[in-house]
Amino acid sequence: MSIQDDIKRIEVTYDEDDNRLVKCFCGEVCQISLLPHLKKEHPEKWQLWRRDFVRLKNKGWSYKRIMWKYRAIFSWSVIDREIRKIVQEKNLTLRPLRKTSFEEWNPSFPLERTTVWDFKKRGNWAVHTSDYRGNWPPQIPRNLILKHTVENELVFDPFVGGGTTLIEAYLLKRKSIGIDLNPQAIEFSQRKTEEMENIAKGKYTLSPDCKPMLIEGDANESVKILEKLGFVEGSVDLICTHPPYMDSIVYTDREADLSNIKNVEEYCQKMGEIAEKLFILLKKGGICGILIGDVKKQSKTVPLGFRVMNEFVRKKFTLKEIVIKIQHQDKSTRFYETKDLEQYLLKHEYLFVFQK
Repeated sequence: MSIQDDIKRIEVTYDEDDNRLVKCFCGEVCQISLLPHLKKEHPEKWQLWRRDFVRLKNKGWSYKRIMWKYRAIFSWSVIDREIRKIVQEKNLTLRPLRKTSFEEWNPSFPLERTTVWDFKKRGNWAVHTSDYRGNWPPQIPRNLILKHTVENELVFDPFVGGGTTLIEAYLLKRKSIGIDLNPQAIEFSQRKTEEMENIAKGKYTLSPDCKPMLIEGDANESVKILEKLGFVEGSVDLICTHPPYMDSIVYTDREADLSNIKNVEEYCQKMGEIAEKLFILLKKGGICGILIGDVKKQSKTVPLGFRVMNEFVRKKFTLKEIVIKIQHQDKSTRFYETKDLEQYLLKHEYLFVFQK
C-alpha cells in the first residue's frame, strides 16, 4: 500500500473537551500526536515517510506544502526536525532550492539609518532563499558590509549556516570566509556558491578574487582555522554572524554545537570563549555584527541577547550600536499571534554592533 493510501486512512477528530484524537491506519486511536505510535508500532513505515520528507524537500517543496500533503498529521516543525535528523543519520544530501528566476541580481536600496530595522519581506535577489531554517535576511549583512567595508576587504562568518553572508560578500566584491561545524551547512553553502557562478556566466560579474572560502569547523577554533589558511591575527575587517539561539533550532548532535545547549550559563560561557577568538581575528577598528534573540524557558523570558552582549563587552569589544530587528518570518510567532495567550510572543531580535 502506498504512502498516500495510508495517509487517506488516517482520521483526525476532536472529543467533547476539544482534545485532538488521531486514528491511525491500523485503527489505533492516539491522543494529540500519532508520532509515538508510528515510531513504536510502524517503524518501517515511519522511516519510509521520513525519507519521503527529504525527497519532497529536495524537489523544492516548502515545509508547509509537505505538511498539507500529509494532511497536517504532523506540524511543519516536526517535518523540519525529522528531515534534519535523517539527513544527518543517513549522510543524505539536502539540496538547496534552485531558483529558476529572480527579480534582481545585485539590488540597490537605501541603507538603514535608524536603530529599528523592519524587513517585511526577506530579500530574494540573486540565489537567496529561505530554505535553510534559521538563516537571517540578506538585508542585514548587506547593510553591515556596505557600511563598514570597502571592496576586497575580508568578511568572516563563524556560523555560516545557509551562506547568506558569503553570498552578499561575493555580490559586493568582498573576500569572505565562512565556517560551520555542520557539514550540511558547508555543503549547502557550497552549492549556493556554485549556483551563483552558473547563473552569472555571461550575464553578471563576480570577482574571482572574492570567491568565498568555506571550511567545516568549530567557531571556537576560528583563530587556528584562519591561521591554517594563511591569515594572521588582526586580518579580518568585518565579522558578520547569526549564531544559534541555544536549542531553539537543533542542527546537529555534535557536542560542540551551540544548538544542543539547554543551559543558559553554559551557552553564555561558550559564546564568551568564541568572542575572545573573534576579538583576536578582528583588525583594530574593525566591526563585529551579531544577531541574537531572546528565548523562553519554562514560560519565562531569558534575556539571551543582553547576556551575549555582556560576554562580548567582557572580552574587550566596544559596543557601538544596539539595533532592534523586527521578526516577520518566525513560523511559531506567525501561527500563534492571532490567538489570545497568557504571554506576549517574542517578535524582535537584537543586532549588536561592536568595534575593536
